[in-house]
This record gives sequence, structure tokens and C-alpha cells, in this order.
Amino acid sequence: RQDIRDFLEQELPDNWDEMSQHGPGGDSQAAFSRQFCGRMAKKGWLTQHWPSEYGGQDCEPWRHSIVGEEMWAIGEPRGSQYMNVNWIGPAIMEYGSDAQKQFHLPKISAGEVLWCQGYSEPEAGSDLAALRTRAEKVDGNFIINGSKIWTSYCNHADFIFLLVRTDPESSRHRGISVLLVPMNTAGIEVREIPSVVGERYFHEVFFTDVTVPEDVLLGE
Repeated sequence: RQDIRDFLEQELPDNWDEMSQHGPGGDSQAAFSRQFCGRMAKKGWLTQHWPSEYGGQDCEPWRHSIVGEEMWAIGEPRGSQYMNVNWIGPAIMEYGSDAQKQFHLPKISAGEVLWCQGYSEPEAGSDLAALRTRAEKVDGNFIINGSKIWTSYCNHADFIFLLVRTDPESSRHRGISVLLVPMNTAGIEVREIPSVVGERYFHEVFFTDVTVPEDVLLGE
């Protein structure tokens, strides 16, 4: 714990208190996150609890818990990368194809990539069973149409962990899939939602005939 605190004392900029108040979607915070997480990765701390085959150190979970406690206490300088480390990366480990693991996990473990998650929707809120964004399978691709709301970090994210309905005829809690979608894909539009909480904190994301290959599907 003291090693982490010493590292933070050395690595955080003099204006960190101000920077962290701008919100996790702020330009300066997002840029800093990439540098900071890269330095954490070089220390072996970013994904130390991951298996070594995926860039971790096979450490006990309590070591990673200490990292989380110290990061949150200071304003979370990892930015959105806490999501990469805590559940997006592990989901890819558990359900991803070999190609997905080889492509995504080294980038996450090295602190090089920013993710956001596409969950809430205007008509559904956090009721994921009511989501309406659809992905229709056509000729080996998925064609995505719909929207997400209150999406943090998406204005700087490289990828979105996207929940979509792939079987519109199924019951509410079934027929939902996860797609690993690059945010620079044609047809994705990000719009800022003005907020008093912080700089560029919340956004809407619109998908209009967004075409991605079927191999972005996570698991079945």
C-alpha cells in the first residue's frame, strides 16, 4: 500500500486535484489516463491479478483490491481503464475467442486502450432486459441500429462493450449479446449531454446502420 502511495505522489501532476474534478470524460484526464496506466503497467500493477498468460502476474486478489482502494481515494487516475481491468478484460478471458484474446488483452494489460460500456438506453434506463438497440446478422456481419445514453468515457474510448438485442423475438432477458465494437466504426455518433457534474461527463451514442464483422461477438 505504501508503494502505491509513493507511486501516486511521484506520478500525479501538481494540478491533479483540479484535473480530477473535470470528470472522467474530460480531455486532460483521458490523455493522462493513457500515460498513467502505461506507467502502472510497467510496474506490473495494472493487471497484476490476471493470469500471467494474459499479461498478469498471478497475484492474489487482495493486492489488486489495495490498488483499487488507493486509486478511488485519490480520484481514480486510471480513468475508464478500471473497467478494462476489472470486468471487460476478464469477460474476454472467459468468453472470448483466441483471436479476441490475442488482440484485446495485451492492449488492456499494457494500459494502451480506453473502453466504454454501452448499457443504458433512453427507453430502458438501467433495465437491460428492455433494451432495444438491435444487431441484425446479414452476410457475415452485424448491422447495428439504436442508441445508448449516459455513456461515460465514450468521447475518448477506442472500443465499446456493447449490449444489443440479436433476437428480437426472444423473451426480455434473452436474445441479448455483447459486441466488442471499435468506436471509430462508420455510423457511430457521439453527442455530449450538458451537465453540471463535470466536463464532458455524460453522452449519448447513436448507431445508424453500423456494420461490423460477426467475429466481434463475445461468446455465444
